[in-house]
Amino acid sequence: MSRMRYFALGLGLIALTAVAAMADTPGRHPAYLRARTDLWRAVRLTEVRDEPNVMRDLELARRETQEAIREIDAAASWDRKDLDDRPPIDTYPNRPGRFRAMVQFLAGARRDIDREEDNPAARAWRNRAIGHIDAAIQAVRHAAHDDWRDDWMR
Repeated sequence: MSRMRYFALGLGLIALTAVAAMADTPGRHPAYLRARTDLWRAVRLTEVRDEPNVMRDLELARRETQEAIREIDAAASWDRKDLDDRPPIDTYPNRPGRFRAMVQFLAGARRDIDREEDNPAARAWRNRAIGHIDAAIQAVRHAAHDDWRDDWMR
């Protein structure tokens, strides 16, 4: 009888260990959190003041990026991800470096969420987020061009 108890106790411990191991990574798409962090960093970089025509483009990039974050939040909630992440803003000494960093953050976020989606309920949100990220990248590139043109015309 004591052998049976030890066997049952062992099976119980194995089951608890398996459950604990799965609790570390809820859901199937951990790249959502990395993408979300990159998107928030891009949003924070749009807050640095610039010429009015550049700010108009950056405001569009900011809105598109925030929409992408909302879509990712909706998709990530289906995978039970922790969404309480607000990364600090990095500083960049010059405007071209800032624009390059924004595009890199946006492109990195796009790569992170552009993987195969296992959860059918999250696919539509992911696809809309990709569209918003693409629009934000175009707006940042347009802002960088406007900034270059403003500096060149002086």
